[in-house]
Amino acid sequence: MNDPFKRLLLVEDNLADAGVLRTALSEVASTDFAFRLVHVEKLSEALQLLRDNSFDLILLDLSLPDAWGMEAVIRVKEAAATLPIVVVTDLDDEEVAIDAMRNGAQDYWVKGQINRSMLVRAIRYAIERKKADVQLQQQRERQAILHQVNVAVTSTLDLQSVIEILLNEIARLFPDFATTVRFLNQETGFFVPFACRNLDGEAWRTTAMRAGGGLANIVAETRKPLAIVDVQNDPRSRNADFFRAHGLISYLGIPLFVEDELIGVIAFYTRHPRDFTAEEVEFFSTLGGQAAMAIHNSRLYERIKAARDALEKALEVKSVLVGVMVHELKTPIQVIMGNAELLAEGICGELKPDQKERVRTIENGADELLRLIDSTLNMVRLERGKMALVATEVCVSDLLAELKAEFQSAFQRKGIELEVQLPPPESIMKTDRVKLKEIFRNLLENARKFTHSGKVTVEFASRDNDRVEFVVRDTGVGIKDDLLPKVFELFYQVDASPEEPAGAGLGLNIVKRLVDALSGEINVNSQLGQGTTFRVTLAREITSSSSD
Repeated sequence: MNDPFKRLLLVEDNLADAGVLRTALSEVASTDFAFRLVHVEKLSEALQLLRDNSFDLILLDLSLPDAWGMEAVIRVKEAAATLPIVVVTDLDDEEVAIDAMRNGAQDYWVKGQINRSMLVRAIRYAIERKKADVQLQQQRERQAILHQVNVAVTSTLDLQSVIEILLNEIARLFPDFATTVRFLNQETGFFVPFACRNLDGEAWRTTAMRAGGGLANIVAETRKPLAIVDVQNDPRSRNADFFRAHGLISYLGIPLFVEDELIGVIAFYTRHPRDFTAEEVEFFSTLGGQAAMAIHNSRLYERIKAARDALEKALEVKSVLVGVMVHELKTPIQVIMGNAELLAEGICGELKPDQKERVRTIENGADELLRLIDSTLNMVRLERGKMALVATEVCVSDLLAELKAEFQSAFQRKGIELEVQLPPPESIMKTDRVKLKEIFRNLLENARKFTHSGKVTVEFASRDNDRVEFVVRDTGVGIKDDLLPKVFELFYQVDASPEEPAGAGLGLNIVKRLVDALSGEINVNSQLGQGTTFRVTLAREITSSSSD
């Protein structure tokens, strides 16, 4: 493939040497290698030309009137970092040659030793090597930029913050760019202006809303990036007056996709003519992909947060309503229990045996209903985080003795032995006594309900200086292995005997929540037909906490 026309800049103060090089280049010129040589004698003149013109290669002497040695190489590299430099000098010094290459030169020619037959190849190689170096450096820089942007935009899930960070990063990395972000309204199909940088935001939003989608619509329809060198005079531009007023010349629009769904367009504008290369379009498309994913995650987070807030509000209303209802139920239940007690004591007249039995049934039913109400109230308090911890010193022996006295008659009526092994009086815990007692009330009631013969045993042991263990063991019906993980679930019930009233499935769930609140854990193991064992491990000491 033929090389294009090459522009070479020769910086040489010796006119004779410059003439020799021009002659050598003319002799090797052909249709395969066409060139134009521009000659200057000073580095300052070369730097001025580099500012105003483009060249393919610079031939640089190291002994100039205004620059000497490596200074000349360094200054040229600073002025034109992507321009290949070939040093042409009288110095046949390997160390100087190496130093020149380290400072950015692509080749080192010694005057009088230039091989004319290799001249074209040397120039081509210098240009290609520099091009490869520049491309590699650009790739590294772009990868670093993508990494920086990705880290920045994933540092938060707030949509406004994500866009703000994205635009700030683009402005920092490309300070000459103006950037806009527009989101697609899925219901109307319009592109809504959301944010911009390096532009008059109010003027941009007003113009964007008045003119509609404009170039963004073309990006959306083609579903591809759109690059325009002169956006002010392009017939597709609807906002040419706005572009002229704000000095915007070139345009690159990138569609924002998430899983093939278009969510918006990010646009980049330059204030100098820029023909975006394929590599640049690919880079900005990748950047747009990162932005789209960050925006999608932010929107998803906002939807989840809104749904969570709505659910929390609904649960709060439900908890308040349930709490009020069950609290109001306690009064008529207590009235029923009070009157039943008066009847049982004969205050209203002596009752016959069968009448007494029916009154006792009323009392038992009312008592069961009152326990259900108390359990429901406890559940509501736990769900709402309204149950404070009041840590006091608790004598474990006294607490277990109270529980035995409270449950002894109920166990005797059912013909079950209740064995409570009391620890020494010095067994002390610092915990919430009320909640600790509630835990074992529920466990003992659960054991009584599912045990038809045999006994229920309560044991206590110190595991170490910081933990204690309670064990409630029964000889009841047991639980199937596949059902064990479910016993602490809310409203879950294992079938009891026909003589026992069905519960609401609250007791063991309340136990689990209370154990967690007391910095403990509870485990259960069981054998069907032989019984069940609950092990409760608790912190020996906890601190008080106030309710929310």
